[in-house]
Amino acid sequence: MRINVLSPGFTSSNGTAFLFPLVVHRGVLAEHGIDVSIVSRSDSNLFDCDVLAVDSKEFRNEWGEDPAKVPGLLTSYKSRVNKLIWFDTTDSSGTLQSGVLPIVDKYLKAQLLVDRGLYTREIYGGRLHSDFYHERAGISDEQPDSINSRIEPEYLTKLGPSWNSGLADYSLFGPWKASLYRKTGWKRFLKFPHPTRSSGSGRSHHVSARFGISYNRKTVRYQREQIASLLGDKVPTNKLGRRGYMKELQDSRIVVSPFGWGEITLKDFEVFLTGGLLLKPKMGHMETWPKFFEDEKTYASHGWDLSDLLQRIEDLLSDHTLRSEIAADGQARYAKYTSGPDAGELFAKHLKNVID
Repeated sequence: MRINVLSPGFTSSNGTAFLFPLVVHRGVLAEHGIDVSIVSRSDSNLFDCDVLAVDSKEFRNEWGEDPAKVPGLLTSYKSRVNKLIWFDTTDSSGTLQSGVLPIVDKYLKAQLLVDRGLYTREIYGGRLHSDFYHERAGISDEQPDSINSRIEPEYLTKLGPSWNSGLADYSLFGPWKASLYRKTGWKRFLKFPHPTRSSGSGRSHHVSARFGISYNRKTVRYQREQIASLLGDKVPTNKLGRRGYMKELQDSRIVVSPFGWGEITLKDFEVFLTGGLLLKPKMGHMETWPKFFEDEKTYASHGWDLSDLLQRIEDLLSDHTLRSEIAADGQARYAKYTSGPDAGELFAKHLKNVID
């Protein structure tokens, strides 16, 4: 099976994570009969494939400037290939680029709502957490989401999980290596890192909660603003330089990781690598692959209304056994699908499954 992946390349964090396993596991994929090539719109062999896989980042500019252009281009692509698959690499489980659904054969997304029926109604701001804070706290955005709208039930069967942004290098020098690969094309710069510190190692820092709040949408930044307010002066939330930030993660027992544009943040995977306990808002509404987020198994959770956040931190700090077990399981689960010996096989089987 020949798969051409139409993508702008390693130009964003989500785009990098989408392409990373396709490049790193290319040899294993070939053993499974899957030949993957990353192509551009100008390539003469663009349609010389069994499957044309489109990274949604390829049309990032068009969505903002001329959204009607995207369905037209996809329709022309569809007429020239056997199977056209849209890979949605946006952040939130709630947002769907619904205009492409009538055209593509499959719509695969890094994270999806477990209750697919929710896509058939309007979700405020294209995110369940935006919808939640709009309804519960009366928070409104100045501009509505420009690409999300309800879909017809007939298209629900086209939806499926691709892979989440965890499949990349989130070590200290990971972003630098990805940049070097983008400039040189040398595969040696792409490699899944091993955990940098075990979950059972001694940690002098109780809680780390470094995150930005400067989102232009009120419903997106509200959760972070409220968490920062609850933590007060006891836990600093201002950002650090990468070296200092990664050192703090390695020394921290608990790491608070709020939602942002989506539920999953890159910090989540940095925490798995550095061995602390990941504490996030509940994520049971979301399906993703790999299944890195299992409540009270690989991460600890708190409610979206934040009423239990401080008590959860206090309880987890006092229960060393529970905290260590969850952190260890989270780290082990993450390593299994990234640096583990069977990671390539697991990815190849998942890719075949979602393509077929």
